[in-house]
Amino acid sequence: MSDRHSSKLFDVGTRMALQIFALIILVVLLATALAAVFLLARLPGQIARDRGHAQAEAVAVAGWCSVLLPIPLWPLAMVWAYYKPNGHASA
Repeated sequence: MSDRHSSKLFDVGTRMALQIFALIILVVLLATALAAVFLLARLPGQIARDRGHAQAEAVAVAGWCSVLLPIPLWPLAMVWAYYKPNGHASA
């Protein structure tokens, strides 16, 4: 028997431990990505509410729709959150 086939890089226990570790890393990365999407979708509405924007709920809806729709609404929602319409008192 050749040495090339008889020796393995990792034994079964080590391979299982590495697979579990990789799964844990994958779950952490997925949770981090979902948290980032949630926080970014929520951000325009939160900014608009904090600034006392007259259309804060509409800005919040635009922020959440940017997650669901394939069109780039999020930058528009961010600009809208900081926009002060004419005729409204400043916050």
